[in-house]
Amino acid sequence: MTQTVTRRRSAEEMAGDAPAWRGRLTSNPAARSTFYVAAFLTWLLLAALFERIPGPASVVDRLIEEFRRGEVFGNFADTFYRFSIGVALSVVAGILIGVLIGLSPMARAFLESPVMVGLSIPAIMWAFLTVMWFGFGHMSPIVTTFLTAVPFVILNVAQGVQGVSRDLRDMSSSYGIPLTRRVRDLVLPAVSGYVLAGVRFAVIMGWNGVLLAEWFGGSGGAGYRARYWYDANQFAGFAAWVVLFVGVIIVLDQLVFEKASRRAFRWRDQTH
Repeated sequence: MTQTVTRRRSAEEMAGDAPAWRGRLTSNPAARSTFYVAAFLTWLLLAALFERIPGPASVVDRLIEEFRRGEVFGNFADTFYRFSIGVALSVVAGILIGVLIGLSPMARAFLESPVMVGLSIPAIMWAFLTVMWFGFGHMSPIVTTFLTAVPFVILNVAQGVQGVSRDLRDMSSSYGIPLTRRVRDLVLPAVSGYVLAGVRFAVIMGWNGVLLAEWFGGSGGAGYRARYWYDANQFAGFAAWVVLFVGVIIVLDQLVFEKASRRAFRWRDQTH
């Protein structure tokens, strides 16, 4: 009896035999485009069903008017100033504390609970508290951004440090290599991907924090301007600023952090 042995075809071979149009339709850019189209159609449907939801045309008109008045660039300049300082401070503090937690069991036992508490407090609570503490101006949005973002950096960096080979750490310690050099040449390069993931979370969460702080206690800024239109009961103007908020963070995430993340984790993709 002759037995025929069939070889299971790999996913790469099957994908190579598929038509080119099918590959383009199932690609990541096609999925993103489908989402944006579906979101736009949903917006049109909701605007048609509910009178108080402004449609795309009225929102675009309000955006053009805001640009013509010069409100967009000035307010976003204030927002980015506060946001940049808060995120930068959170990244520096988050890396330092995360490395400390990852290397020292005593520091982990002491700081793990405060980090979990920081993760559980929403940005809106920090916004209320900082406005009460610092009043109006630059300080409350900066501190809100910092307090909202720093736990995410700490958590990601600490997890990355704990994943570094203990044998390599013990060997470097037994050879008398100074701690600063071990951190610089062994730990930080090994956790670069985790640092990038932490920074990415910090940017997203910090963006929410700065806008909320400006909403409740800012003197100028994108969140303050959105609150202005909300209080004026002009929902087209409010929606216009929401579109700007979402557009900025999507562009920043897709054009900067998505590419940087692929570069940082390219070793993992090659291994797979």
